[in-house]
Amino acid sequence: MSEDAATSRSRTRVVGFDVARCLAILSMVFVNFEVVLAMLAMGKSSPTWLRTIASAFEGNASALFVTLAGVGIVLLGRRPVILKRALMLLFVGYAWQVLWPGDILHYYAFYLAIGVLFMGLSAMWLWMASALSIVGFVVVFGLFDYGAGWHWMTLDYPAFWTLGGQARNLVFNGWHPLLPWLGFLFAGMALAKGRIEQPGPRRVALIGSAAAYGVAWIASHYLSQMEDTRPVREQIQQWFAAPEQIWGMSSLPPGPFYMLSAGAVAVFVIALCLELTARPAVAKLVRPLEITGQIALTFYLGHVLVLFFLVVPLAKDSEMPPLEIAGWAALGFGVFAIVFANLWRRFYSRGPLEWAMRKLCG
Repeated sequence: MSEDAATSRSRTRVVGFDVARCLAILSMVFVNFEVVLAMLAMGKSSPTWLRTIASAFEGNASALFVTLAGVGIVLLGRRPVILKRALMLLFVGYAWQVLWPGDILHYYAFYLAIGVLFMGLSAMWLWMASALSIVGFVVVFGLFDYGAGWHWMTLDYPAFWTLGGQARNLVFNGWHPLLPWLGFLFAGMALAKGRIEQPGPRRVALIGSAAAYGVAWIASHYLSQMEDTRPVREQIQQWFAAPEQIWGMSSLPPGPFYMLSAGAVAVFVIALCLELTARPAVAKLVRPLEITGQIALTFYLGHVLVLFFLVVPLAKDSEMPPLEIAGWAALGFGVFAIVFANLWRRFYSRGPLEWAMRKLCG
């Protein structure tokens, strides 16, 4: 696709993509609230039903967010603008890291910059690049210590601000490392190149993603039950190399079946949002979600401030179980985000941070 053609596509927003982005950001809010407040719960999982729901969202929300970033790269198609935005997110992300160690924005900056290099590839080659990202992680996982730099009991990464720690964290053992998370970005780019917004491709994506998830679940179920024959000391120190971890569907470490299952969920959600919003009545009904998805960056940064300066202090002084507080707080933030977004858009065409990014980066 030529640069001009890509740019022309970017001028018309697709409702389904914005709705999917809204679901991604609100799901990330729930996961982040739950992860932080789970530390206050000191290992307790009460209420169990809420922890079960949170487990279903963990890893999948961020994967959807990154896949949509890949879609956005192709739809925007303007390399200089994307690189400027990547640079801005790089500064914001590393600054935000001081407050929120689980931040995705600095990874996101590298995703965008690398995505620009692959913009000229066809959908087939992008799918191959996605698969190679996963293979690359498996190779690196076998060559280096995935646990280097981590304090697993507290989920801290003290080596983050060292040169070696930064390289490891960014490339393969951080929260959202380039290997294998670039696989989600390339998948999103491939979806956009394949015109997933069209009826035929999106229905193929619906069926294919459901089948892929089924394959991942079955393969993971059997392979993760393999016996761990390592010495007990090694099993304890390197828990992440156990069969149930590397072949499981958890995002830490992001093994092949996590990537396949989370990627399948992301593709399914995007295709389903496109399919449903292709109907005018549905598109009108979910208009509030569409508008909220267009202000995702503002809400991403905003939820971190709400979490650490409002929710955590309240949780420390409350007798309510921390995980229950996380659920109610995430629900409240979601309602607030939707209401705020729709009121804001009555007066302004872009969200606060989206306006700043447009002003600075084009």
